[in-house]
Parts: sequence; C-alpha cells; structure tokens
Amino acid sequence: MLYHHFRNYGCRLSTDYFYKNLRIAVLENEYLRISILIDKGTDIFEFLYKPKDTDFMWLSPWGIKSPSKFVSTIPSKEGNFMDYYEGGWQEIIPNFGISVHSQGTEQGLHGEICLIPWEYQILENSPAIISIKFMVRTYRTPFYLEKILTLKANDAKLYISERLINEGYADIDLMWTHHPTFGGAFLDDSVIIDIPKNKIKYIFKPENEGKYDEIEDFKIKWPEIRGYSGKIIDFSKSPTIEDESQSIDEACLQLLGDSWYAVTNTDKKVGFGVRWDLKMFPYLWIWRMYGKGCKTAPWWGRVSCMALEMCSSFSPIGLNEAIKNKTAIRMKPQQEISTSFIALAYENAVSVNGIDLEGNIQ
Repeated sequence: MLYHHFRNYGCRLSTDYFYKNLRIAVLENEYLRISILIDKGTDIFEFLYKPKDTDFMWLSPWGIKSPSKFVSTIPSKEGNFMDYYEGGWQEIIPNFGISVHSQGTEQGLHGEICLIPWEYQILENSPAIISIKFMVRTYRTPFYLEKILTLKANDAKLYISERLINEGYADIDLMWTHHPTFGGAFLDDSVIIDIPKNKIKYIFKPENEGKYDEIEDFKIKWPEIRGYSGKIIDFSKSPTIEDESQSIDEACLQLLGDSWYAVTNTDKKVGFGVRWDLKMFPYLWIWRMYGKGCKTAPWWGRVSCMALEMCSSFSPIGLNEAIKNKTAIRMKPQQEISTSFIALAYENAVSVNGIDLEGNIQ
C-alpha cells in the first residue's frame, strides 16, 4: 500500500516519523503506544500504557544516537553496542554477551541485528487492527529475520511473531535473545517480579572472571539469592537508585515451570507481562542495576534499571561458550524456525499467578 488514510482513533500506525535521522514506527490503540527504531535494530524504546501514562521502558542517560551524527572517540574491542544503547527492548542475534571470534566472524557485544537498519512492510492498517512486518539480513552471518508486530482494538497486548532463516549452505550456531529493560517512573521499590517455578543456573560474581559454575545447591532458590555485594537479596523486589549498599546483580534461571513473567508496580497498580515460547527460549536472565551502588563505567551511579531477558542459550561469556556447552541453536542449511510472543500491560496491585497462552492475567 502506497497511501494510508490519516486516523486519530482506534488502531493507528505511522512510519512517517524521524528522530535524529532515524526512521521510527509508531503503533497505537486505545491502551498502548509503542515506538520502534526502524533504523536501529527495531528497538522498542517506548511501550506506553495510556490509562496510567506509564512507559515501562528504561531510557539510558546517553539516549538515542544516530550513526550519521555521532562518532565514538575510539573503537571499542566490545563493539558499538554500548555507544548506541538507548535502553528499551533489543532483539539480539547471533551473539549474546561479550565480543567473540566465532565461526570465522568477529561478533561484538550482543551481535549484529540490534545495531543495523531494517526494512518494513505494512500488512494491515484499519481501526480494528494494525500489523507491520520488519525484515533484516545480517552482514557477517547468513541470517534473514522477519518480525511481525500487531495491535488490536481495545486490547492492551502487543502480538509478536518471528521467522528466522539460515540462508547459507552450511550449519551455523547462534544465540537468540530478547532484552527488554525496565526503568523510569515505572521502577521503584514497590515493584515486584512474578515468575513460574524455576531452578537457578548461574549467579554473577566478580571473582568468577568470566567463568561460571553450575548451581546445584538446593538451598539456593528463587527469590533469595546472594548478590554481587555478598548479601542475600530478594531478586523479586526492586531497590531504588538511592540504595548505595547494592550494586549490580545478574542471575540466569532455567527449568522454568512455564513461560511467562510479570513485573508489577504495586503502588501505581500497573504492570508489564510477557508470554513466550519456552521451547525456543528456555533461559531467563535477570539483570538488576542499583544506581548509586554501581559507580563503575559506563554507569557511574546514574541509572536504576532491571532487565528480564528471554534467551535461547546459556553463556555468560558469549556464543563460543554456548556452542561448547551445546545450548546454542544450530541451524541447518536453508533451515527456517519460528516463534511468537505476547507482551501486555495490565492494572493490578498484587502478585500475578500466571499469564495464559492468550496473554490473559491469572
């Protein structure tokens, strides 16, 4: 479709916006406004729940940067991810974690597709439903990815479906991760995380120096975990930026009893939830940043945020380790795989017991 009627009611979709020379898509209905950086990884930098005027996404201090307007002072051995990290929700393929040399290519921190421009096609645009398809091909690896985002009228859910193809003629390994980060006015010390029954696989500790040990101690159970500071902390609750006794904590959960999580601000009575494909993404990483307690680069004590990341594979040190421990996805020549998500906003002041297959809160 070459022309769309302008509309200010029901579902609406615009790809006419630009910010710092970057194309932006805005999807909107009665409940949600979702803004996407088409020219940078299709990052979701706004996920606004209108009835509560609450944007769940965290925005970094350095904000959105256009590659045509911003030049780093010196190249980083980890790649360009942090220089252009505006916060929000990234999709990460084929490397999750530190930079690696793998399968004949160099991959920076968090891989390729979260930094490069995508193309798009509008599939539906009516007051009842809007749907847009984004497409990208990676530069250093032979992947083609399609992602369809859909909003429906009077529905506070974003529907996501994806199709990944290995266009090459050789086997290739990858990690596939979705990396939404929460912050801003949504995140305070009334926030709680609800997740299904699980087993803790990994806890980040500074003395590990990139190594990890399987967590086998049955006494170490969600949510009471010994954090970076050495103290036992409740991972299901979020501290504030003023808590200088804390720092940065990270844990990986596996053997989830189901594939959902819910993050609820009990004071504001609003929350964000995800229902995903557990077979494709069996690991859940939780990364918690405690503001003034984390004064090292690149944060310098300025931020308080929390990410809950659905991941296909396990490795705290990038793709090569996931290949070694056989959790990486191996795609055959010309193979296609697919998955789907539901991301939703809801009003609630208490713990969530579950999110069903249709994205309804239990």
